[in-house]
This record gives sequence, C-alpha cells and structure tokens, in this order.
Amino acid sequence: MSSFRQRGCYQNTTAGLVLPLALSAAFLILLSSTSLYSLALLSLSRTRISTAERMRADQLRSAAQHFAQLATDSHACLLTWPSSRWNDLGSQCADADPGRLQQGLIGEDVWSLIDWVPNGETGRLRLRLAAGARAAFLLALAPDGTAVREVGAMQPLV
Repeated sequence: MSSFRQRGCYQNTTAGLVLPLALSAAFLILLSSTSLYSLALLSLSRTRISTAERMRADQLRSAAQHFAQLATDSHACLLTWPSSRWNDLGSQCADADPGRLQQGLIGEDVWSLIDWVPNGETGRLRLRLAAGARAAFLLALAPDGTAVREVGAMQPLV
C-alpha cells in the first residue's frame, strides 16, 4: 500500500504561512514609514511656526528700536507725557510732531503705536504691526528725559 506522500496527497503545512507572514511584514513596514513621514511633517510644521514667531518678534523689536530712534531732539519732549495727551500739548512741545512717533516703517512692515505711558525714568511702549502682532516694551529713559537709553525685553500681547 502506498502512503499519502507517495501519492502526492500530502500537504505541506508551512505552505500557507508564508503569504500571511509576508503581508504582515509589508504592512508593518508601511505603517512604520507612514509614522516616520508624519513625524517629519510635524517637525517641519513646528519649525516653520517657530521661524514665523521669531520673525514677528524681531519685527516688533525693530519697531521699538525705531520708535526710540525717532524719539530724539524735539520729539523727546513727548516722552514725558502719555501718548493720549500728545495732541493736546500745544506750546509745551511746540516743535514735536506726535504723528512721527505714532507710526513708522521697518522694511516693508508698518508699525503703529498703541500707547506710550511714562513712569519716571521708564515708560511702557505698546506697538502693533500691520499684520496684527502686538507687544509691549519697557523703555529706560535718560535721567533728563531727553532720549531712550534702552529698549527692554519684549512682552507679547494677546
């Protein structure tokens, strides 16, 4: 009598295992590569957001420095008064043009003054960029109030 092997009826029990194993391995590789791609896109997105935030902060700092440069000579008189009163000063700051300190241009970016509030030898400067970014700065004034000595750290406004 012949055995099942000799008649060719014998089935190899490992023959049906290779295809599912290969498909599982391919799926695992596909899933891993998709995850890595997602992480790369997320990292790129975070880098772009961080770069944009740094650029906005730099533009705001430049606007504050520009304000400090403009607040010299006859315009320095305005630093002793809150910006809400600049247009009502009359002869107290006769040669000063308040409009010059209320808006400026840094490169292609327009900045505008939100307000200036002096407090002794310091003052709080709040600015807005045309794109909407806003920030506050503490400015140190010269003892005689004739110039800005230092522009302090930026404090973002929401």
